[in-house]
Amino acid sequence: MKCKKCGEEIESKLLYCPHCGEPIQLVPDYDVLEEELLSRVVEDKKKAKEEKFATGVYKNTPEVKPLHKAAAKKVPYLDKKHLLIYLGAFALFFVLLFCVIGSYMGNHTYNNLMNSAVEAEENGNYAKALTLYEEAYSMDDDSFEAIYGMGRMYYRVKEYKKSVEYLSKARELDPTNIKIYTYLLKSYSALKDLDSIHKLAELAPNDEIYQMISSYFVTPPTFSEKSGTYEDEMTIFLSASKGCQIFYTTNGKNPITSGKLYTKGIVLKEGTLEIKAVALNSDGDYSDVVSESYTVKIPELTKPKVTPEAGTYAGQQTISIDVPEGCTAYYSLDGSNPSSGGIEYNGPFVLTTGSCVLSVVVIDSNGNESPIYMGGYFIN
Repeated sequence: MKCKKCGEEIESKLLYCPHCGEPIQLVPDYDVLEEELLSRVVEDKKKAKEEKFATGVYKNTPEVKPLHKAAAKKVPYLDKKHLLIYLGAFALFFVLLFCVIGSYMGNHTYNNLMNSAVEAEENGNYAKALTLYEEAYSMDDDSFEAIYGMGRMYYRVKEYKKSVEYLSKARELDPTNIKIYTYLLKSYSALKDLDSIHKLAELAPNDEIYQMISSYFVTPPTFSEKSGTYEDEMTIFLSASKGCQIFYTTNGKNPITSGKLYTKGIVLKEGTLEIKAVALNSDGDYSDVVSESYTVKIPELTKPKVTPEAGTYAGQQTISIDVPEGCTAYYSLDGSNPSSGGIEYNGPFVLTTGSCVLSVVVIDSNGNESPIYMGGYFIN
């Protein structure tokens, strides 16, 4: 098929002439005016296309859609000078960062932290010192210096429970350190925890520390003898810390409200007696009430043993009397009561010829008398 306008050969199935753009009439009947209008539209499109090619503005390249909005942004061009400036800035940044990190790490070693903490403590900056001791402790939780330092600083900032926690750990590591006990006692006092002070006294490793601890509370009185059973009458003596008075009872009542002032020893006679006592210091504080119970059971004296026994003998006889320890024997030769006006026995004596009635009694240190021995002796 040929174009009606330019005569070029046209392949089948084309709607326009590829050379001149003339539309191909496939249907024999058509409107001439419509064909002319269509021809002008094609001419105008061809002319506009040629003008674009001529100016070099339009490039007939396939359209590519950007994968992302950021990909569509135009990347600024960096010349060599600006590139060197940026590289220098980055290098300077990393150098400064390295210096800062190095300085931080250097200042946060265990030794530096401890030195800074001690300095802050000496300057009275207790909160700062506490922070530094805590950081050192996080590096070495077995450090006595850090533990003890935290205990001191918690006391300084009035966190007494925390202070007791870490000071107790420090005491376990160094049980003879007097200063640790000083801070512990002050912390317990601030908490009004007298029970813990008493328990701390039981842990005292020596007399010096015990005396220091005992000064924080009133020490109860002490007894000269422990509770028990005794065979002789005795005197109990009480003692307390210097400057304290002692009040006591022997009737079971509370010595704080019903006690009498102790001035001399308490005599125990035969029987059972409980003594309750309490100490009172100059500040009006009482100690704990303490007590001891005593039983005095004096053995009964038996009839004295005399050798030889009463009887008839040929020739003189030497008489001996068995006297228990702590007792005294008395005798008479006429049968009278030897406990009054008798002869004190100091050793064996001789009975010569004749007859007599020997009476013997033993009296202990408490004045208790034995049954009287009485026997007749006949000497030929």
